[in-house]
Amino acid sequence: MESRGNIYRQKNRIYGLAVLLFSMLCCPITVFSEGNQSNSIKDFSYEVLYPESQKDKKLGYYDLLMKPGEEQNIQLQLNNTSYQPMMVKVDLNSAKTNGNGVIEFGPSELKKDHSLKVDLSEIMQGPKDVTIPAKSSVIITFTIRLPLTRFDGYLAGGIQLKPIIKEKTTQNDKNTIQNRFAFLIGILVSEADVERIKPELQLNTVSLKLKDGGYSIFVNLSNLKGVFVENMTANVQIMEKGKNIKLFELKREHMRMAPNSMIDLPITLDKHKVKANEYTANIQITTENGGNWTWVKNFNLSKIEAKQINKQINNGENNKLNFWWIIIPSILFIGGYIGLKKKTLVSPKTNM
Repeated sequence: MESRGNIYRQKNRIYGLAVLLFSMLCCPITVFSEGNQSNSIKDFSYEVLYPESQKDKKLGYYDLLMKPGEEQNIQLQLNNTSYQPMMVKVDLNSAKTNGNGVIEFGPSELKKDHSLKVDLSEIMQGPKDVTIPAKSSVIITFTIRLPLTRFDGYLAGGIQLKPIIKEKTTQNDKNTIQNRFAFLIGILVSEADVERIKPELQLNTVSLKLKDGGYSIFVNLSNLKGVFVENMTANVQIMEKGKNIKLFELKREHMRMAPNSMIDLPITLDKHKVKANEYTANIQITTENGGNWTWVKNFNLSKIEAKQINKQINNGENNKLNFWWIIIPSILFIGGYIGLKKKTLVSPKTNM
């Protein structure tokens, strides 16, 4: 019975080793630093100080009604409840739309749309950073100067506040600077009622692009008007020109677009190889307020582009194959080791 118990204990150790090895090979280890996040949030806060031109003082963001050529100051109160000074980085940005249909009011690498004639971040001035003394508050001021030329709809953007928190590390007890949190305050500026303005979408291009290490077909659209596109739904189908067989498809709902912004809708190729050919994109966009746009756009995939896509897919398949060349020998080795140990541990009992 003792030998049998030894066998079970030995098998459990070996199985544990197998599971650990498989986990190490299959699942990358992620280490998260445990910063004092609650204190960082608690130590910093801000308050929106609304000017007289604010439409509604219960919004939590700026919604300003101004006149052409007018200059307007807006203010924020920043509070530091910690026992040390705190520096806050400040960024001014125009609103853009990312490929997921989410509006970004903070810093981004997204390009401006050609329909954006007045960029809020360029007609607005304010501090780049501010230091708040310990246990104190400061008021920072931004100035918006509208051009003389009238515009329709909204100018949309945001103020990003990023507190710089100094924390001590375990190495040599030194201070390190951590940017853990950022706060965004939206800004809307209009010169008249915007309810009468409806979104107007324009198809720009359908093209192949490399993004995040992979190739996708991107449908680029513009919202030409200074209003938000709400609850947008996209349905895109890609097929060879002259054929009705659907090769790739995108279906996405509940998207938004910022005023005078563009969106790059990605259609993934799902690791399917392609050939150089002419293709057709059938595109339909609908919105909450009854907007409906349909386009049929032909585009080409050149021999070079098709070769790049297929090469990437082959590389992915080779990497997957190489991965299993590591896993399979490891499993066989562990299996053989289990069999050998079992034979060694059982043999004394057989000879009794």
